[in-house]
Amino acid sequence: MMNKPHPKKIKPVESRDRIIQAAVMLFARKGFAETGLRELAAAADVNLAMINYFFGSKKELLKGILDTFFSGYLDIAREKLAGPGDLQTRVGRFIRHVVDYFDCYQDYLLVTITELPHDDPEIIAHKANWARKMIGVIEKEICLPLARETGRKIPPTCIGPMLVSLIAARFLFAPVMEEVTGGAGSLELSAYAEMTTHVFLQGITGPDWKETRNQT
Repeated sequence: MMNKPHPKKIKPVESRDRIIQAAVMLFARKGFAETGLRELAAAADVNLAMINYFFGSKKELLKGILDTFFSGYLDIAREKLAGPGDLQTRVGRFIRHVVDYFDCYQDYLLVTITELPHDDPEIIAHKANWARKMIGVIEKEICLPLARETGRKIPPTCIGPMLVSLIAARFLFAPVMEEVTGGAGSLELSAYAEMTTHVFLQGITGPDWKETRNQT
């Protein structure tokens, strides 16, 4: 029979998790700049020294949140885009799983996309490190197969932001769309994933934009 861990041994882990969860909630609702460390400590039910012990600063705490979100997103991309099937099958599978992921971690999504201090070189560099990894997967699993199959060369630095923006739009604009529709609700997640897949694939495999421009 295994001995139960001593409460003092698991308390620091629990405290760190509470700090992250409280930070995600406050950053998503109030903003990174408007959230104070004392307010964060109170929300996490820890003392201020505990935040400094685990993270050192609010900026390092933000990096921890970004790492959690981006690592999950990257894992999905590596697994679902690299699996069996043609390009359409793999992209559809990836989008379905990312829609579910964004739905489960909506506050993380809000913080990652809307609450980055874009004028902070350190945060920009931190996010860029994750972006390079994702761009590498996009290039290998979408751009190169697309070029082989259609001859169309679209840079991954275009496809990557385009894809995440399409998927994230449902969650970023949900409160506004609820107001617009009078509370009628939005598409079910599965329907939204299917529609997003269609729009994205039509965009990268449909008529060339130069041909379309010449016809107008």
